Amino acid sequence: MRVQKLTYVEPVVVAKMRSLIQCQKPEVIQDHFGIGLNTWVKLREGQAIRHSVAIRLLQRLQRDAVI
Repeated sequence: MRVQKLTYVEPVVVAKMRSLIQCQKPEVIQDHFGIGLNTWVKLREGQAIRHSVAIRLLQRLQRDAVI
């Protein structure tokens, strides 16, 4: 079994993401950031997420000029 590499996203980035949304419904999170609700909960709680998801998320945020 392969061990998943995990990555933390900086709290300042999560705070910026939180400021961009009006509510935390799954469809809103998915539409804005391309992540699922479980990943969003982990980010809000300061937990690590899968490295591949973090890379995609950060690339999307950079592309959309969020960070």
